[in-house]
Amino acid sequence: MAGTISVNSDDRYRGYSLSDGRPTATAQLSYDHASGLYLNGAVTGVARRDGPDLLGYQANIGFARRVSSTISLDAGLAHSLNRYRYLGTNYSASYDEAYIGANAHNISARLSYSPHYFQNGVSTLYGELEAGTQPAPKWRLSGHVGVLTYLTAPIYFESRTRYDWRLGVSRELGAFEIHTALSGGGPRERYPYELGWSGTALTVGASLSF
Repeated sequence: MAGTISVNSDDRYRGYSLSDGRPTATAQLSYDHASGLYLNGAVTGVARRDGPDLLGYQANIGFARRVSSTISLDAGLAHSLNRYRYLGTNYSASYDEAYIGANAHNISARLSYSPHYFQNGVSTLYGELEAGTQPAPKWRLSGHVGVLTYLTAPIYFESRTRYDWRLGVSRELGAFEIHTALSGGGPRERYPYELGWSGTALTVGASLSF
């Protein structure tokens, strides 16, 4: 069992800001069993202009298996819900995903399928690749690239393939960690009301693990 409490200047996800550029705080718990079963759950709050509010939650269950001394495979199910505000009104959107992944040394890859990605009738396939390295003790560099492809969508829906990327650096300070990341994605929708779009952004944050 492990836990993390973190604060961030923005909650960025697949090239979008889920918190509309506002700072967030997240509490996360995870459990790993010797059999390979694992569980994760997280709740995130956001500091909106009119006060603190619930931003959303995430939960997933999966199974991991080591196939060699350096390679492991995993598969699982994830559920996420996000609450956002548009023209003064609160809305919520959620999605479920099934995923498979592989890890080798400091590189991981994952492929996720969602039958209803934030709305009914929109199914997606998301592939991502992450890598990390430690250039010096207690320092870590990381990179991420992802591609989201729409499999089905309503005729009015703009279903262009999207990409996202992130470059990050972190520094351990005992149980604490401070981190910063530069991230972005595209292409942007042709409509000016696209929610959560913030282009390339620099975020900073800190976390406490226990």
